Formats: sequence, structure tokens, C-alpha cells
Amino acid sequence: MIRLSTIVTVFAAFCIGILPAAAQRWPTQPILLINGFPPGGGADILARLVAGKLSDALSQQVAVDNRTGANGLIAAASVATARPDGHTILLYTMSMAATAPVLPGVTLTFDPDKDLAPVAVIAGLDNLLYVSNRTSFRTVRDVIDYAKANPDRLTYGSSGVGSSYQLWAAQFAHMAGVRMLHVPFRGGPPAIAEIIAGRVDMMFGNLAEILPHIRSGAVRAIAFTSTPPSPELPGVPTIAESGLPEFRADNWFGIATPGATPREIVERLNLEINRIVKDQGFADRLVSLGYQPRGGSIEDIRQTIMSDRARWKAVIESNNIRAE
Repeated sequence: MIRLSTIVTVFAAFCIGILPAAAQRWPTQPILLINGFPPGGGADILARLVAGKLSDALSQQVAVDNRTGANGLIAAASVATARPDGHTILLYTMSMAATAPVLPGVTLTFDPDKDLAPVAVIAGLDNLLYVSNRTSFRTVRDVIDYAKANPDRLTYGSSGVGSSYQLWAAQFAHMAGVRMLHVPFRGGPPAIAEIIAGRVDMMFGNLAEILPHIRSGAVRAIAFTSTPPSPELPGVPTIAESGLPEFRADNWFGIATPGATPREIVERLNLEINRIVKDQGFADRLVSLGYQPRGGSIEDIRQTIMSDRARWKAVIESNNIRAE
């Protein structure tokens, strides 16, 4: 039987053969993959996995450069103004593409629809609500009951003001009819450190960055934010199954380039991302870490951005959410 990876490799080689000469010559120097979040988080883990595979595929080093702050918008702005030659690319996130442009109080120094060119979605994430092991919470009902009895005393961390983590918590609080105290950080890892220490009660976040701490017992998984739940944590329910049937929150990571990057380079990069994601060994590795391998066309990621933007705009407006 012919393996899927063999078919993908042959197809990729054929497609590269028919790409314009500019795309075949690119890259001519090392590539910077700009990541807007700190080392050790879900974004950084994926960025480094993809950078390694892209380095092999393109025969040029792809180095990850962490430029943190403003929930990834500092990194996004640096790519939006970079030379559009395909040698600076962005680890693109749903919050950059879909929520920041529609969140009141966020000031963008670039136009995400003109100054960035989406390339492909790499992966979705398994996201969940988890709590400090120093709390007594074991179910969604435990969290809600405590928050109702103690308004504004239950603390939740996030990767920054206006981040998807904050929006999910705000949506949760609205649906549950509770008030909680937001404690923002510059990325997931510093928030996780405070949760482990017991100084912050809980957080909505991605499985990739928290799974080792769940396995060690430092934090406790309560419920996944969307379906299907990850096979890495069998028995952990979804929030929808746990008393808030309308609750749903998901996320994704992708790649973008400066907006004026030649189309043939964007197409070549899309081709390579899809070849990487469809490799069975790489896909299995992503699943084991808490990601959902995706891939797709340039048009697919554009449609994903537009649909997510409309959905989260409605959540933001209905909950009166504003960047602080």
C-alpha cells in the first residue's frame, strides 16, 4: 500500500515544478518566524515545531523570534511593516486576525486585511478551563457556585487584555451569571506560573501549554471549551455538557506574511505548510501535544477569519466587552 506521506511528497514536488520562477528561487536567505508570545506557551511550541519542518522543506534556516506584548499585536505589526519578500513571516492567531479588529479599546497600528496576507491555518487547539490545584474546584458547577457566592473574588488569568482567553472567560461569566476578576499577563506561561502557585484561581487556555502541568498534578482540568474533547484527557467533559449548553470557544494558529508579499511566494508557503501538516507522523505529534492538524487553502483561512470575526463581534457586543 502506498503511504499518504509518499503521495503528498510526490504531489508537492509536482506542484513546485509548476510554480513561477520567483517562488522556486525563494527563499534566498534565512527566514524569521515571528511569534508574539513567550517561550514555553502553546504558540511557541507550535512555532518551533513548524520552523524545524520548514527549515528542512525550504533548505534554509527558519528561526523563531519571540516579540511579545499587546497580545501578539507587537509581533503582528512588525511583520506588517517588514520587507515583503517572504523572509519574515508571522505565527498568525485567531485573536490577531478575528478579535483584535472588532474589540473596542484596541488600537491597531496596521490594517490586518491589507498589511498582512494570510497563508494557511496550521492547527486548531484543544482548549479548556483549568484551575489551581490549591482550589477545591472539580467541576464547572463548583466554579459557578463559588463565583455566585463570592462576586469578583474568583480570579482568572489570561494571556493579555483582549486575548481570546479573556473573551472566553467573559462569555463564560455572562452565560453563568457571575462576576469574576480578570488578571492579565504577557502570555500564557507567566499566568500558568501564578495559577500553579495558587495566586490566581483559574484560566481558560490551550492544552498544549498546560498538559504537562495537568499530568504532574500542579493544575486540574475542569472542562473543554469545545467538542470533541481531546483524547489526551479521556473523561474530561465539555463546558456545554456541564451546565452551559450554548458555550463554545475555539482557537487556531496559522501563518501570515507582509501584505505585499508576491502571490507566488504565498502560494509556495501554503503548499509547504499543507505538506507538513498532512505528514502523518507530524500530525500525530500535534495531536499528542493538544493540537488539531488543519491545513487548507489561502481562501480557506480568509473565510475562517471572516466567520470568526463575525462570531466574536457578536459575543463582544452582547457582553459589552472592551479592552481595558
